[in-house]
Amino acid sequence: MTNLSLVLPVHNQADIIEPVYRDIRKTLQKIHITYECILVENGSTDESKNAVFLLAKKYPHTKALTAPIGYGSAVIAGLHKAKGVYVCYMPSDGQIDLSVLPRLWGAINSRTWDMVKVHRTTRETVGRYVFSWCLSHLVATLFGIPALDLNGSPRIFLRTKLTRLALSHKDSFIDIEFAVKAHRLNWKIKEFPMRTLPRFGGTSTRSWRTFVEFFSNIWRYRISDELSSWEQS
Repeated sequence: MTNLSLVLPVHNQADIIEPVYRDIRKTLQKIHITYECILVENGSTDESKNAVFLLAKKYPHTKALTAPIGYGSAVIAGLHKAKGVYVCYMPSDGQIDLSVLPRLWGAINSRTWDMVKVHRTTRETVGRYVFSWCLSHLVATLFGIPALDLNGSPRIFLRTKLTRLALSHKDSFIDIEFAVKAHRLNWKIKEFPMRTLPRFGGTSTRSWRTFVEFFSNIWRYRISDELSSWEQS
């Protein structure tokens, strides 16, 4: 039995993915659980695709997949292939303080919470901090949910809950879709503080276009019948 499936989206990270992945594996081994890691390359323009398949050959308990471009596409593809009792997804850019993983695992194993995740206490820039704060409180107001760190990952939850979530968004909006749906399902969610580490390498996919896309997607999600159709399904 596999205790945990960890999904790692990979986009234009050929130069950093192996050292980052080695550190992730070392942390999982220290927790003394059975695990699998699913590396999902999505629309890279560098050698990331070759890199993830080489890692799958080199390291045990490692799978490699490709998905269309988009963080959400990678997450959905990885979760679809997951076999663990619990599933987790998080970025693979080296900014995760891996010391949080044992705390998350201990909490979800207590069966007290439906999901455990991180709340980032630091961000790369003041601008990122302000954006995250505005995003969190806008979504909380529009959808009547707690002001969570919406894009904060890693997050861990039971794989059996995936079917009801029916995640569908192909970009970073998947985290907002996740938060709104989890609240509608009355999930008990626990956040743990985590500092954001300096970027290990690679290139950020965030730009002013990303921010505009976020806010336009939030509004469309609010006024469309997508959420109500999901609730009625």
